[in-house]
Order: sequence, then C-alpha cells, then structure tokens
Amino acid sequence: MRRQPVIRAILAICLFLTALAARGDSIALPEIGASGAALVSPLEERRTGEAVVRNIRRAGGILEDPLATDYLNFLGYRLVSHSDTRQRRFSFFLVNDGGINAFALPGGFIGVNYGLFLATESENELASVMAHEIAHVTQRHHARAYQLAENSNNIPVLAAIIAAIVLGAQGSELGQAALTSLAASNIQRQLDFTRENEKEADRVGIALLADSEFNPASMAEFFHKLDRESRLYGSAAPEFLRTHPVTENRIADAMNRAAQYPARKWHSSRNYYLIRTRLAVLTSRDPQATYRQLESDLRNGRYIDKAAARYGLALAMMATRRYDGARRILDQLLNEDGGRIAYLLARARLESLAGDHDAALARFAAALEDYPGNGPLTFAYASALLEAGKPQATRDLIQAWRQQGTDDSSIPKIYQLLATAEARLGHKAESHVALGEYYYRIGQTHQAIRQLNIALEQGRNELDFYKKARIEARIDEYQQELALLASLQE
Repeated sequence: MRRQPVIRAILAICLFLTALAARGDSIALPEIGASGAALVSPLEERRTGEAVVRNIRRAGGILEDPLATDYLNFLGYRLVSHSDTRQRRFSFFLVNDGGINAFALPGGFIGVNYGLFLATESENELASVMAHEIAHVTQRHHARAYQLAENSNNIPVLAAIIAAIVLGAQGSELGQAALTSLAASNIQRQLDFTRENEKEADRVGIALLADSEFNPASMAEFFHKLDRESRLYGSAAPEFLRTHPVTENRIADAMNRAAQYPARKWHSSRNYYLIRTRLAVLTSRDPQATYRQLESDLRNGRYIDKAAARYGLALAMMATRRYDGARRILDQLLNEDGGRIAYLLARARLESLAGDHDAALARFAAALEDYPGNGPLTFAYASALLEAGKPQATRDLIQAWRQQGTDDSSIPKIYQLLATAEARLGHKAESHVALGEYYYRIGQTHQAIRQLNIALEQGRNELDFYKKARIEARIDEYQQELALLASLQE
C-alpha cells in the first residue's frame, strides 16, 4: 500500500505528458528539419517513453500478466497496421489500477488501466479507447507540445521530473520530492485537453476503427456511456473523462463521422471475453467471493459469452484450490476448442498447482510445438521447468527464445527466471548478467549496473573476451543514460 502514492504520481506524469501534447492545438506539425523536429526526435521520444514505463513498472504500476499483455498488443497492432504513420513501433501495457483510464506516452507507449478494460462491454469499446490513444501518438502530439514548450520552460521541468524518477530508483528523497511536487502542482494545472487535439484524435481514431473492421461509432458511444453512468450514480467522473472531457457537441460530431462508414454487424472476439474474465479473476481481492459470483452467474445464465464464463470459473477454482472442478471445466473447453492458448496455459498450470510437474511439462511442451516462440507459453513453461528442478532446461528454453529476436520488454520476469537457472547451474557471472537485464527493465538502472559489475568481477575466469566486451558495452550504455538524465536536472 505504501507504493500507491508513488504509482499514482508516476501515472500523473503520464497525464502530464499527454496534457502537454493537448496544449499544442494551434501548432502545425513541424516538417523534418524544422525547429520542432530538431527539438525532439522520434528516437528521443522513444527513450523518454521507455524511461517512464520502466519506472511505472518499478513502482508496481504494471499488471504483469503475459497472456493479457499479449492480447492487448495484438489488438493494438491490429489498429496500428491500418494507420498511415511512419512509426510502426508501439508497446501496449496494462496498468495495475482499477480506475477507468488510459494514456499515451511519447514513443508509442500506450497504457490501459485494467479498470477501463473491465468497464468495457465489447471489444469495439476497448478498441475505440486504444484507437484514440494511438491517434495521439501517430499525430505526434507530444512533439507538437515540445515545440510549444520551447519558450515556456516546460521542457526543462518535464525532463527534470523524469530524471528525478529514474535517479530516485534507490528511494532517494530527491525522487520522492519530485513525484510529490509533480502530483501536487504541475500536473493539476495541465490536465485540460484542448478541443482541437481531442477532436483530431477522435477523427483519426474513428478512421482506424473503421479500417480495422471495428464499429466506428463505438468511441462516441463508450465516452457517452461513461459520462451518463457517472452522472446517474452521482459519483465523481472517471479519470478518463477528466483527462478526455466530452461534450454533447464532441459526441455528436464523432457520431456523425462514424455514420459516414457503411453499417454492418460488429462482433467481439472470443479472446476479448476470455481476457476480460481473466482480469476480473486476477485482480479480485476476494477469490472466494469471485468464485461464488462466477458460479452463480454461470448457473443463472448471467453472461455474454458462456465459454469465457466457464473459463473464468475454472480460474477462480484454481485460485481457491478447487482443482478437480477446474480440471473438469478446462478439459471440456479443450475438447470444444483445443487450440486456444488461454485454455492450454490454464490446464498446464493446473497440473503444476496440483503437484504433477511431469504432466505440466508435457502439456507445455506440446503447446509450444503448436505455437513456437509464443511469449506467454514460453514464460509459463520456463516457470514450470524451474519449479520442477530443471535449471538447464529452463536456461536452454529462454536462450532459444531470445535468439529468435522476440521482443522481451513486456516479460521482464523471464530474466529473473534465467538468473535463478544460471545460479543453480553454478554460472555466477551469467546469473548476475541476467539480473542486470531484469533490473534495467523494471527501472532500477543503478542496480542493473551493480549486477553487471559483479558479473565482470566474478567472471574473470568464466567469461570469454566477447562476453566481457558485451557486458562492458551494456554498462556504458546504462551509465550514459543516467548521465543524460542527470544533466537534465542541472
């Protein structure tokens, strides 16, 4: 609970970044070579976004579930693939917050609160929010904001805040003070979005929805639903509406734009319902109550997708150690739809929880033969191998996965597994190298450098020339990043 103020302060930074972008409504997007483009490059935007995401993760602000993250990225890239932007590198992540909110960071990082995911009732509604945030990135609203801020001292303030977070990774008073000051003053003054930027994000987002075969009207409908419900129950408006304020004119304009596209029937994918139900179980504070609710819903037909309801009940049974019931449900689901990764993962994990490691490993191995290189399956299989006391197999699996060139940024804990496997094999230096990668990905750059230095010290006889050179290059890269961030505070 002590981490919550830090998490919320870091999330406030995300709103600050996007709010800065919203202030640039009267600024034309600079051409290449113009002052705005020279002020901040796409690479610099990406590095800024990476730094913030690592620190959100360090504070416990990211919901670490590879399966749910994989789905979110699949949905996000379905939308991005229909945009005309030059930027094709995006990263979508789930924020460990039950509030209804989403935000865009510089460099193509899109955060979606699990609370917003649960507030949606269809894949179209979720896609509409993501399309809106993607539009903020593709239109380079952050770059426009930097150009606007060039003569208003906003860039030094913003850079110093981000630097304080990164440099405060060891819990320094400087980092904490910057977070508190940010949340208390700068952020609150910058939360108002301008009409033009929001209108542009609506327009571009609606086109993305239609081109990606989602309901283009879902954006206005979802915003209107949130606004109506907050008024109906008399509670404070959801955070998403406070940072993306809607008006009747804005909703009407969005509906008119959506009406220009052909009408058709819109359906949500089975995976949407599965992941939505999964998140409801994973984020529950009372597993027993969740089990009873899901069991009652299924018995009384209170569900939209029956398979997802059964899957959710099986997960709740696993969480409450009702293994026999979970096994029956999952076996039924696999008989009906044997290729669904969510079912395969749950069934194999059930064997591990029940103590039958051989059966679990056999199921994971079979699943990976059907889906080679799948991130969620690889992580779960590696975890099961380590639990079964097979460090060499764990190491071999992770190394083979890394050699495929897979983006591992969304599964930092896989390096924690690798570090444990290397340590159990007696590879002390390699274990510290893996820990260095893990710490860097969770925003603890100082600790990452420390681990890599330990690796060099302990690996004098273990590491060859090339491995030492790679570690030294990694240390230099991390130190340069910290130096750059430190210079921004001067």
